[in-house]
Amino acid sequence: MRWLFLAALPLLATGCTAVHDPLLETGSIRPDAPPISTEVSPEFAAAYLPSISGRIESVRQTVRGDFFEQAIVYSNATASAGENVLTVRVGTSSEGVSFLRAPTRRAILAEMRQALPDVAMRINAAAGQNTHGIYGYATGPLGASGSCLYAWQFAKRTAPLSETAMGRLGDGNYSAQVRLRFCHPSMPEERIAALMAGMRLKPVTDQTFDMLRYAGGSGVLRSQPVAVRAEPVAVVDDGEVPRRTPKRRLVEEKRAEEPAVIRNAVRVPLPGEAGQEKVKVAVSEKPVETLEDAQTARAKSALVPMPETAALTTGD
Repeated sequence: MRWLFLAALPLLATGCTAVHDPLLETGSIRPDAPPISTEVSPEFAAAYLPSISGRIESVRQTVRGDFFEQAIVYSNATASAGENVLTVRVGTSSEGVSFLRAPTRRAILAEMRQALPDVAMRINAAAGQNTHGIYGYATGPLGASGSCLYAWQFAKRTAPLSETAMGRLGDGNYSAQVRLRFCHPSMPEERIAALMAGMRLKPVTDQTFDMLRYAGGSGVLRSQPVAVRAEPVAVVDDGEVPRRTPKRRLVEEKRAEEPAVIRNAVRVPLPGEAGQEKVKVAVSEKPVETLEDAQTARAKSALVPMPETAALTTGD
């Protein structure tokens, strides 16, 4: 009996270690990671506001499958915290009920409290309208003469229907949820609502998703990082606690190059100077000082008679 129990021990140990443990298997970890938001050029923005809103500062986007979200940021000239941002979310009905109907009032109040916590916003009873349909909005005062706007819109289609059946297959059935948070230091409430009236969505098709994926993969570099070079330090021990003092960096200034001077150089005269040197040697005799010396020197010089003078001399 004892030997039978000892023989069964290895089998019992094997059964205990064969229990399925998902934490020990790498297959239990999902390989797909959440999409990463990337910054793209403003030319890839899916929507834009009228020119009175200023220029687009940046566009942050997330693209996955048949869904993308863009945060189109405009400059904020107010002292209030937060960004002036136009948010566009585009997808199909498979992404959830948010792409099937407009948001509820309760959802809008929650979004508005988070976007503008310090502004007394009031929802306008009369809805606005732009080229994409009806939109709702709320305004609130900011400072002495400024105001803030929060607007929302559900666009059932983001691209017009194509005329052909093949074209409609490439269009896709995409809807859009749009939100606008905008504050201005001097624009009154009556005028700031016109920003949403002039908002325009670009047509979104299957080709648009391919373009945005390419834009997100290309990357945009807005600023260069500042390179910081560590200064060398020297440890100084003056009998007390050693301290570290930065070494002085010696910067050698580039000196201006001085022309080289060649001593005892042989000067070679130029072709035009050869005749002038000969003339100088020929006339560098001692000048005649008096008239008598000049006559004496003329008498000693060889007189070459002219032809007429030679004939008269021969006749004598």
